[in-house]
Amino acid sequence: MRKAAWFGVLTIVMAVPGLAFAQAWPSKPVHIVVGFAPGGPTDTVTRLAAAGMTTTLGQPVIVENRPGAGGNVAAEYVAKAPPDGYTLLVGGTGPLTVNDALYSNLPFHPEKSFSFVAMTAVTPLTFAINPDVPAQSLKEFVAYAKANPGKINFGSPGVGVSTHFAAEMFQARAGIQGQHVPYRAGSLLIDGLMKGEVHWCFDAILTIQPQHKAGKLRALAVASDKRWPSWPEIPTMAEQGYKDMTVMAWFALVGPAGMPEPIVKRLNEETNKALAASDAKERLTNIGFAAAPMTPGEVAKFVAAERTRWLKVAKEHNIKVE
Repeated sequence: MRKAAWFGVLTIVMAVPGLAFAQAWPSKPVHIVVGFAPGGPTDTVTRLAAAGMTTTLGQPVIVENRPGAGGNVAAEYVAKAPPDGYTLLVGGTGPLTVNDALYSNLPFHPEKSFSFVAMTAVTPLTFAINPDVPAQSLKEFVAYAKANPGKINFGSPGVGVSTHFAAEMFQARAGIQGQHVPYRAGSLLIDGLMKGEVHWCFDAILTIQPQHKAGKLRALAVASDKRWPSWPEIPTMAEQGYKDMTVMAWFALVGPAGMPEPIVKRLNEETNKALAASDAKERLTNIGFAAAPMTPGEVAKFVAAERTRWLKVAKEHNIKVE
């Protein structure tokens, strides 16, 4: 009985330092690292979340851009940081699902190297073409591509990103084949598409919609299971005969593996709260996104499912980074 009592006291004492640490957090600025250049979808959503979190956490939440290697530079930096909740990453398909299969000797593991914290936002990928391509629908585009084999290429912001995988999957479903032209950034891709360097691509509504409305690109479909609220006039891929082409761009907030559970819980709550605020929801809608609140466990399961899906595509299409 005496041993049991002492064991209980010892357990409480051992738990106090971690509990006190979690209660004191944050005592200094929190840094969220983005693996892409400023102005793109990942950066835009992260800055929106960071603004709300700064208010509720009582400490500055600073967004750092560390582009390079499909998000790997930023992911490695965060994976090797202390798991104290002060260095976080917002990442997507590449670094959090398949990059270990695409790159040799990757210095982190997409799942094992991170603590999954929250999902920030999602948006369906949009299929867009250069307006000189004579097509007003996916059916017309596929017919044109088949009539011009080897002459219709596609672009993406890099090998192994979600837009690259979506394009490879669409080519397989449609029975067409074009050369992949990777760009160093999403802005360069859109510029290349408008110039006619590539003929088509998938990208986020945020980057496609303004150019579509200006007549510089032509959006043919959104890759969601139903029409997207902020762009209802654009039909889905399912409506046009491609029912298995639901592809969402998503941005998950993670930290280094081993983060204390109380800090993970607090970050999850504050992220969800920041993006649920009326002004944040309105801003997300205006740029083609929707908040996607999840628990840390739900985020981990979601990312694992995405990893299974895209690893299969990588294997089927022999996608590797040379």
